[in-house]
Amino acid sequence: MHVTHLDGSSDPGRIDDLPALIAELDDADDEHVEVSAGDPYGWMASAFASGTVVLSDGARPHAPEHVRSDVPRDEMLAIFVEVARGEVEAALARGWTLE
Repeated sequence: MHVTHLDGSSDPGRIDDLPALIAELDDADDEHVEVSAGDPYGWMASAFASGTVVLSDGARPHAPEHVRSDVPRDEMLAIFVEVARGEVEAALARGWTLE
């Protein structure tokens, strides 16, 4: 799994690191508003300080993104864990809007 931190830096991550990654959103400012985690197959979950979560398939860059608003932090974490574990079907079953 690869993660991108609030400050824009990225590195390999572990599932155990995901709660701290989501907690970084507490320090969001006007410039830094997003954290993300991706699986090795191209799926990426991005969470924004606003409560929006975007799920995208890097293997299909022109496909619509899956978007949810007003997502509580515990559900953000659950989505990130599902993506990190390769359980994308479970994440997709959460009811998204395609954009």
